[in-house]
Amino acid sequence: MPRLRCPRISIGVLACVALTSVGLTPTSAAATAPSSSVAITSPADGHFAPYPGGSVTPLVVSGVITAGSCKYRQAIDDPHRSGGDTSIHGWWLKYSGTCPSKANVDVYLQAYWCDFLGCRWVTVASGSGDFYQGGGSGRRANAREGCSSTARLVGWRGFVDVDLIGVSDPSGYTYSVIKNLYCSP
Repeated sequence: MPRLRCPRISIGVLACVALTSVGLTPTSAAATAPSSSVAITSPADGHFAPYPGGSVTPLVVSGVITAGSCKYRQAIDDPHRSGGDTSIHGWWLKYSGTCPSKANVDVYLQAYWCDFLGCRWVTVASGSGDFYQGGGSGRRANAREGCSSTARLVGWRGFVDVDLIGVSDPSGYTYSVIKNLYCSP
């Protein structure tokens, strides 16, 4: 008598089937949080994917931010390939007033991740430092992540947070343009 063979079904597929059977569908999260709280434990849990587009209004240079007598802007470049990595840079620009000579610049690099819960941005690298204003070499924070594969198209974005040293300033992030690059983390 022949034996029946059942294919292996992952927990993710079962959860998705269960949600669908009761009329619920997993939604794609357009995450605005700086990082994801979902741990990526193995490639079998999901995959990095290209960003599907939609209505994205990215900022590359923020509006003017006022902190005390200092007016400044946050700036970030587009995610780009650099050697075997994806890289992003963040910096600050003095607009007017009396500003400290340096600010702390934190920059985060995110990749678009999809699994049975949907798709969202996950932080894969970050960088931080105290920098003089203006950008350019030695005046910006960098975050970079190596490419484990260049065969798959993946969505990338970054965001920057500038905190003036010794001055109370408002919180807030400036997001980069979203780019699909042939680089999978």
